[in-house]
Amino acid sequence: MHRHKEDGEVLVIVAMVLGTISVVCIGVTARQCTTDQVALGPPVIALVTAFTAVALLLTATAYGH
Repeated sequence: MHRHKEDGEVLVIVAMVLGTISVVCIGVTARQCTTDQVALGPPVIALVTAFTAVALLLTATAYGH
């Protein structure tokens, strides 16, 4: 039989992926800061993905994972 992931497990996995994207965007922003050419995209993406990841982790915690 196939084991289906529970909702909480899926939320944790998605939150981990979003956290990774956020860290990459922070790295891109830091690199751009060294050249004084900071674009608006990476910092905004970093904030949105970080807050979404936190919200998903809190939801997963409510599920008991």
